[in-house]
Order: sequence, then structure tokens, then C-alpha cells
Amino acid sequence: MKKKWLKTAGFVLSCALALSAAGCKNTATDSVLADGDGDKITKEPTELTLFMIKSGDVHLEDTEVFKEIAEKTNVSLKTISSKSASDEDTAFNMLMASGDLPDLIAYNKSKSEFPKYGMEGAFAPLNDLIDQYAPNLKKTLDENPSVRAHVTASDGNIYFIVGTNPPTVASGWFIRQDWLDKLGLKSPTTVQEYHDVLVAFRDGDPNGNGIQDEVPYFSRFPGVDHLVLLFDTIQNWELRDGKVVYGPTTPEFKTAYENIVQWYAEGLIDKEIYTRGSKARDKLFGENLGGSTHDWFGSTAQFNTILANSVPGFDVEAIAPPNGKEYTSRDLVTLLGVAISSSSDKKEVAIKYCDFMFSEEGSRYSNFGIEGKHYDMEGDYPKFRDWVINGDKTAINILEEAGACSGFPAPQDFRYEEQWLVPAAKAGVDLYINNGYLQPAFPILSYQDDEEDRLNKIMTDVRTYLDETTQKWVFGSLSMEDSFDAFQAQLKALGIDEATEIQQTAYERYLEMQK
Repeated sequence: MKKKWLKTAGFVLSCALALSAAGCKNTATDSVLADGDGDKITKEPTELTLFMIKSGDVHLEDTEVFKEIAEKTNVSLKTISSKSASDEDTAFNMLMASGDLPDLIAYNKSKSEFPKYGMEGAFAPLNDLIDQYAPNLKKTLDENPSVRAHVTASDGNIYFIVGTNPPTVASGWFIRQDWLDKLGLKSPTTVQEYHDVLVAFRDGDPNGNGIQDEVPYFSRFPGVDHLVLLFDTIQNWELRDGKVVYGPTTPEFKTAYENIVQWYAEGLIDKEIYTRGSKARDKLFGENLGGSTHDWFGSTAQFNTILANSVPGFDVEAIAPPNGKEYTSRDLVTLLGVAISSSSDKKEVAIKYCDFMFSEEGSRYSNFGIEGKHYDMEGDYPKFRDWVINGDKTAINILEEAGACSGFPAPQDFRYEEQWLVPAAKAGVDLYINNGYLQPAFPILSYQDDEEDRLNKIMTDVRTYLDETTQKWVFGSLSMEDSFDAFQAQLKALGIDEATEIQQTAYERYLEMQK
């Protein structure tokens, strides 16, 4: 890789290197920083150039929210990427190859790419900039060691910032309450009871059409990964007593597939579960065929409203995890991160701008839009106006068009989402949170180059083999009982033990970064 960004003036390079130790001040920039002037970042209007690929034909600076932020802070954005660009990876790679970087670079693969480019000199280390100029960001990192560990590279430097998500559940188990009522059944509270309810859905004609066409369990996410959760493991990496474990190597994984293979043979699982795709929920609920699924709270509960007229009596409700555990939490941080170019002469302005988005006021812009237009403060609660919640578009679409919910790093405030959750969704979220069903998520780890390359090579082969083998088990073309020992042996042959060691080392490094 040609490090063209290092072929700049000697001052820029020395500044980028010195920042990691003591910070490097650009006197030209310092002279225009505002001093005690409210939210003003600079004394005179200042522009920051930005690389960011968004869907649609709008740049952030064209939206009313970011125009108001510019007035508030005296800092505006100028996006250099094309409005018509849709392939983010290609655009990012072309930008980095050019060596001509804007002040701010936003990218969804920030965790894997930004530390690498940062250690090669493309991006400025942010540690001292945050300590000196970004009190809100510093507070976020100090109060959230896991966030600090996420953004810290293996050399100890921070090269990017990310938005944060509230610690809440993402999805859970849903079942047709109207079908339970028709068959005189109670909501299942154990895995065995859940199995028995699926049998009743298969045999009891709950949709009342006289045909055995019900699909007891389905998913719009290809495969049976969610069913595996019922048996106290996941089809990925997990933590057990401080040790990294690969779910498919555990005894629980064998138990899971023993049951799933049986359930599929019994006709309890959608025959097209690997191929039906993202519209499975629309089709099977919409045609009154689907009985149960594991999915997002907000969008799944909305089907009670969507189908109120077309499927009389339709009622899908969240139930507690049959095994008492839920593994699908929201990611702690956003995928999209923002870095500051090492060649920028506005580093202090850039970090102050990013810090504003983590202030109370900046967070409200990001989550709720403009006060007096999109929301009003009721005490300390930002309450959306009725036209946002009950408009001719979804609330999220209205906010995105205004420039809120833009993806630019900021703390996500769950209060913006809870206001449009239908009662069944809110009840589901409360059920999972109040009862402590959510299990700790496996962290996103940082790797050294040799570790990452080796891990990716091993896991590409492992996942391909895992997907092919488990699908054969489910379809019955390969006996799980006869082949399970060989399956475990092949995982070892593909290097799963080495991959586990790499993950354990990275996890221990992650723990150190939190101190």
C-alpha cells in the first residue's frame, strides 16, 4: 500500500507523529478557536471537508439540522464525496489511494480500517486532542470502558470516534396470541412447551381454513441460528467464565442441532427457512400462515396495526425467551466512525465539532431534530410533535430527511425510538429488560495485522464448512449423530483452536484497554 498521505509537508507529518505523545498545535487554527462564546467553536465561520457516503441525493450540510448546527457552532461541513456514489467501499479505497484526504473521513468499516490506516500515518491520533478539546467525548470514554477499548488501536492510540447505542435489547421471541387463544393454549415458558405449541400450530388449524398449511416457526433471516439460542449457545463466538469459546465446539451446540433436526423433520420449521428471505415475515403473517418467529421488537409488533383489516383478530405478542436467555443485544457502538486526517490543519476544530455532537444539545439534534419544529421539551423529555409520529411518512424517514438520525457519530437516545413503539413492542422491550434476560454481548475486538489476517483466513473456511454441514443436518442429507465427531475434528483441522487463541489474546488486550 502506498502511503501517499505521508508525502506532505514536513510540518504535517511531524505534527501527526507528535500528537500521540504531547499534542501538536497549529497556531493558525488556534487563533480562530472561540473562547467562552457559548456553542461557538470558532470566532469566524469555518468549513470542514468531509468524506461520507449516504443513500439518497443529499449531503449533511444541505439538511436543516446541520444548517442549524452550523449556525450554532460557526462550523459547517462540505462533503467531497459524490451524492450519486453508492459503493462506499470503492469510494473509500479510491480516497485512500489518492492520498488527498479531507478533514473528516466517515466510514462504516471504521473498526477494521481506521486503526490500520491510522498506524500508517493517514489519520491523526486523537488521544490528546480528546483530552484537551473534547470534554463530552472524554466523559463518554471514561464512563464506558468498553467504548474506549473499541476505539483504541493495538498501539494504544485512538484514531476514530463512533456513536454509542443505549444498552437495550434488539429482538426477541414472538408468537401468535390469537392462535394460542383459539387453541386454548397458554404462552410457552420452557423450550419443551414452545415445541408443544409449535406442534399444536401445525395440527390444530389455528388459521381456520381447513388446510394444514400453517408454518409454526419461520424467520426472515436465512437459517436456524435463532433457534440455536434456545439451547444456551450461539453459532458464533461467546464468553464463558472469562474465556473465549466458539459456540459450535460446545456440548450445547450438539444438543441444539439434535433438537432442530428433529423439529424440522416434524414440520415445525419453515421448509424454506434457508431460502425464503427477508420478506418471510410479510408473507407468512400477511397470509395468516406464520405462527412464531424471533425478530426485532419494533417492526414485528407493528404487524398488529398493519394487518388489522386484512387478517381479522391478528395479534402477535412478545414472549419471554423459552430458555430464559436472550443473546441478541444492540451493538454497543455504531459501525460508522469518523477519523481526522493527519494532514488537516483544522484538527482542533474537527475534534470540537465531533465533541459538540456528544453534548446534550448536539445529541438532541442528532436524535430529535430541531426543537420547536420536530419536538418540544416537556420538562427534560424531548417530546415529538404529533406530525412526526403520525405523519404521512414514518418518524424515522421524517427525521432522516431533516438531517437527524444521520449516522454521524453521536449518542443514540432511546427516547427517540420509544415514542413510536406500538404497545406490543414497548411491552416486549420492558419484558426483556426488567427480567434480565439479555446476556452480555461478545465485544468487537482489535487485532494486530498478522492476527487479523490469520483469523480471517481460518474463519472464512470454518464458516463455510459450518454452514454447509449444519444445513445438511437440518435437511437430513447427512446424519448429525453419525457425523458430529467428524465435524468437530474438521473444525480443529481448519484451525479453530488457533482462532480461539487469537480471540483470547485480543480479548485480554481488550480488557487491558479498559483499565
